[in-house]
Amino acid sequence: MASSTQKNSPVKASIKEKVKSFPQKPGVYRFYDSNSLLYIGKAKNLRKRASSYFTKTIKEYKTAKLIDRIVDADFLITKNETEALLLEQNLIKSNQPRFNILLRDDKTFPYIEINEKHDFPQILFKRTTKASKELYGPFTSAKGTRLAISELQNIFKLRTCNDVFFSNRSRPCLQYQIGKCSAPCVDKISQSDYLEDINNTKKVLKGNFSEIIKDLKSSMKKFSNQQAFEKAGEIKTRIEMLRRIEETQIIFSGGDQTKVLGMATVENDVSFVVIDIEKNAFSNIKRYSFKNQLNKSNDDLFEEFLSRLILASPKIKEIISIKEHLGSPFFPHIKFTTPANGSKKKWCDMADRNAREFLGLKLQKANKYLLSIDYLKNKIGLTDNINIVGFDVSGGVGDIQTVSCVFFNEHGPDKSRYRFFNVPNKHSESDISALVYGIDKYLKNNFDISVVLIDGGKTHLNAIKTSIDLEKVKFVSLGKGEKRKYGIENLFYDNQKVEFRKDDSMSKLFLDVRDEAHRFAIKNFRSIKRKNLTKHYLQDLKGVGPKTIDKIYKEFGSIKILAKITAEQFSQKCGLSESMCKNIQRKVKEIYN
Repeated sequence: MASSTQKNSPVKASIKEKVKSFPQKPGVYRFYDSNSLLYIGKAKNLRKRASSYFTKTIKEYKTAKLIDRIVDADFLITKNETEALLLEQNLIKSNQPRFNILLRDDKTFPYIEINEKHDFPQILFKRTTKASKELYGPFTSAKGTRLAISELQNIFKLRTCNDVFFSNRSRPCLQYQIGKCSAPCVDKISQSDYLEDINNTKKVLKGNFSEIIKDLKSSMKKFSNQQAFEKAGEIKTRIEMLRRIEETQIIFSGGDQTKVLGMATVENDVSFVVIDIEKNAFSNIKRYSFKNQLNKSNDDLFEEFLSRLILASPKIKEIISIKEHLGSPFFPHIKFTTPANGSKKKWCDMADRNAREFLGLKLQKANKYLLSIDYLKNKIGLTDNINIVGFDVSGGVGDIQTVSCVFFNEHGPDKSRYRFFNVPNKHSESDISALVYGIDKYLKNNFDISVVLIDGGKTHLNAIKTSIDLEKVKFVSLGKGEKRKYGIENLFYDNQKVEFRKDDSMSKLFLDVRDEAHRFAIKNFRSIKRKNLTKHYLQDLKGVGPKTIDKIYKEFGSIKILAKITAEQFSQKCGLSESMCKNIQRKVKEIYN
């Protein structure tokens, strides 16, 4: 039986195993609990960083609490650490994970502000926790940001002084003397000309650094020809710093409702990665994989996926991919872009890298089960297209009990076929009776099951085989080895017992099914338990709220009596419709009959 308080559970073991398969590349990793995103972190080496949470002795209380709650993890690879840093910050702002408290504000990142409250706006370096339309960034380097402001001053000659200083000038300040300000304070420039310079500055801050870099290159060449190599070197450093800032635009420039597509194929296996760009920011990544059963060409696969993506997301305005001849006459309202360079090309590279990485992990996972599948075919006599389901019970006798079912095929888990069932009181006398109830209910609607796996050893296996007689389905169970030694497991089927170690390749599928069933059982039990603490179970029914439940208790004093009266009596007594009364009684009878 799955316990909701088990610390060293198979759940943690499976997560630990999963992060070991992360690539040794820079990127962002994410930890989840059963309901939400817990934590987002960046890493130079994803595998090492994510694995460190499960190998060290954790002393910090907050980190220990985080690890206690983790039930799943994933990652997104980036081109370099700078990109990972900015992507992490942007995802934190979008998702607000509860364990990222220290990263929720932007004090770590500098912005450029153009304060347009004044007739002659100023350009400023600013750190703040509140974003606004006047802010541009955040940027990775404070030094680089200040240098960008300085160079913007050199080109557009914008003021940086405060309003008090500005209003009390009678002659130009030093900034004017050194060519970094047009001195609007003493009318050396008209307001219209100054505002035009402001608009040009905004364009550059939105991603067009070309004019600044072009002018600086020209200056560098001139100083070099004059053999003023020290000055030329300073300008070269400035160009490098500006390019460093420009690199951030992979995350912070783009358009609303933009999707970037990446694709990877290996024989008949296909993966797509879709990166969402919303409000000039990386907002999400989704991964898809499937089999190319009809041996379609890559072009046909791409067009088919593209059409389904657009139909599922009607608000898309632009689709970006490195695929040539991208487009569709059926969607004239969408802009299709195939970038050759710039930030959009970098987005495409990110999408393709992640598609290849995702497909590689899927294939690695599929190969993981080869020996287990061979064992099922050779020893247990199964044929092709093997589907295996695992069951586990969570809860206790006299308390809420649930039976959870997970579904695996030769390629791994298929979560669309996961199910869980609330166990009625009459079937909750023991774990075995609860398992029989759940297995029987699941198999009634699923006819393509090859193997049913349960956790509990030979006793559980014999009891369930006695209660459920299905010729086409093989029942197997996993139990602890002799003297319950760590790392030793027993596989029971028919009248056979096979002993193996946890690290045997043959055991991978069986252990993964058991551990996943255990994780899913705990997740559902906790979810129901939380819900029951704050909400009556009848509120799951449509149209039934707290007032209806209060009325039932006022009229009958107990819910249990509803299982014994007619729907007509119930309706007359409480003034509810007969259809609602029947729905309520059906729910009550699941528990009390």
